[in-house]
Amino acid sequence: MANPPEAGSSFRPAFFLLDPKQRRALSAYYGYARAVDDIADDPALDPAQKAAGLENWRKTVSRVFSGQPRTPLEEELARAVREFPLKPEHFILVLEGVSLDLKKTSYATFEELEGYMYGVASAVGLACLAIFRYQAPGAGRLAEKLGYAVQLTNILRDASEDYAAGRVYLPAEDLRRFNCAPEDLGGSNYPPNFIELMKFEAARAEKLYAEALALAQPSAKRQLAGALAMAGLYRELLGKLARRGFHIKEGRVRLTAFEKARALFKAWLDYLKI
Repeated sequence: MANPPEAGSSFRPAFFLLDPKQRRALSAYYGYARAVDDIADDPALDPAQKAAGLENWRKTVSRVFSGQPRTPLEEELARAVREFPLKPEHFILVLEGVSLDLKKTSYATFEELEGYMYGVASAVGLACLAIFRYQAPGAGRLAEKLGYAVQLTNILRDASEDYAAGRVYLPAEDLRRFNCAPEDLGGSNYPPNFIELMKFEAARAEKLYAEALALAQPSAKRQLAGALAMAGLYRELLGKLARRGFHIKEGRVRLTAFEKARALFKAWLDYLKI
């Protein structure tokens, strides 16, 4: 694939820790995840068109697993399915999670949000672990926790941007707890209760990162190197949000090259501790 779909993403540094077959498979899977996410987020499509586009991908997944690919990306996915223990649910769960964006604009509780995050992030983690050949006990729980942590980090970073698009992912119960209205996620001001809400959710994400790391099996830690790199990058992003006082309303916060290098160094230290 001339232009790997992971180019420019937070996944890219982790690719250097993988063998060629793993890189090719992960690139294909990322291409799938990016394609379905783009459908859900495309402002040029109405809800019916988005639903149809996602349903077409459901049929595509069936073709991939039956060995009948039609496009270059489908051929790459079919190769990945042949070479790694990827399962249909690794694809379908992502579709179901993304589909929620077509009909839900808010979540009442964190437990309800977990259902969404499992589809759009934890299922991706399960696929990644399959490609990394990590099959230790507790792998599913590790992917679940890490997926929640990564997606919650994304939600915090994009809270203002999502609000402008009509979506509020932070649970309504948490907004009430800190006396925040959804409107507080927009605008340009940073009231103290907004900052306290963000601190609360950041601490929850940090706990999830720690819980995921605690589930890593020392005997199989070499297969986790790529996952640790990815986790380290998002954990560093979470730290940057905190260092900036959760000032997220002036544009998307991104890691610099130095910060990415620091994140990978910290991930290496975590690797040594397992």
